[in-house]
Amino acid sequence: MPEGHTIHRLAARIQRLFVGQDWRVSSPQGPFTAGAARLNGRSPRRAEAWGKHLLVHLGAEIWHVHLGLYGSFGFRGDDTFVTADQLGQLRPVSRVREPAYDDTGWILPEAPQGAVRARIQVPHGWGDLRGPVKCRVLNSMQYETLVGRLGPDPLRQPTGEINPEMLMRFRNNLARRRSSIAAALMDQSVIAGVGNVYRAEALFVEGIAPDTPAAQLDPEQATTLWSTVTIQLRTGVREGVIRTLRPADPDHGLRGADLHRKWPAGGTGTEAARHHWVYRQQHTPCLRCGQTILMRQLQGRRLYWCPGCQTR
Repeated sequence: MPEGHTIHRLAARIQRLFVGQDWRVSSPQGPFTAGAARLNGRSPRRAEAWGKHLLVHLGAEIWHVHLGLYGSFGFRGDDTFVTADQLGQLRPVSRVREPAYDDTGWILPEAPQGAVRARIQVPHGWGDLRGPVKCRVLNSMQYETLVGRLGPDPLRQPTGEINPEMLMRFRNNLARRRSSIAAALMDQSVIAGVGNVYRAEALFVEGIAPDTPAAQLDPEQATTLWSTVTIQLRTGVREGVIRTLRPADPDHGLRGADLHRKWPAGGTGTEAARHHWVYRQQHTPCLRCGQTILMRQLQGRRLYWCPGCQTR
């Protein structure tokens, strides 16, 4: 499932390619036909992400997309459309080699391939949405209800800052939970945008045992955990991948922000090729302490951790 950094990058892409232009919206697959009709012929005003939710605003109506495990967007267009995309996504906008246009000057899109839930089009290109868990149109009240159920999203803080109100909400949310910290971090009402990879990597960096009751984290632990997750998510937005392991001596035992300040992106060697400390590294020795990294199921998802490093 795409984690929060991916959805924020997607929102930025839609903001750049579609917002401020009249668009055509259709549902080639069929189930979103009524919703597409409500959006068609209008001009999106802004796109935003809240955790794992994409929200495109068109006045009082909001297009809500949750990709879930299998959802994805694909984008194609002419040179103008491709040039407008400067995000450097792993999956870039695909250029149409010999575009054709209708009488109004709009590019003629290719026939939909596969089950396209929604197609959005502007004069120079289009985007196809496939396989989302949610694809619907909300009114203002429904939008407020949705975001009201979500926990604080670290990526909605000002760049380079820690928002004290969001941090306090996170700490209070943990204090009210009876679950483990590993379960709490995957609860989108506790913190929005964290998925399986960031859960495993942040807990490792902070040395927190996944079974530690969330309510037992002291204020300092909760604060440094929030800071680490924030740094990791921001790095994901910047680089387009989840890269939490940086090239350096893995025995430094660094924690939180120091880890990311000391280890720049890139580099050579095993640590550069391997992006994660513990995620999907079960049965291998921990790069810090040498103990075997473990994995088990927790609430239907795989949990990874190092029993030697994560003892708090």
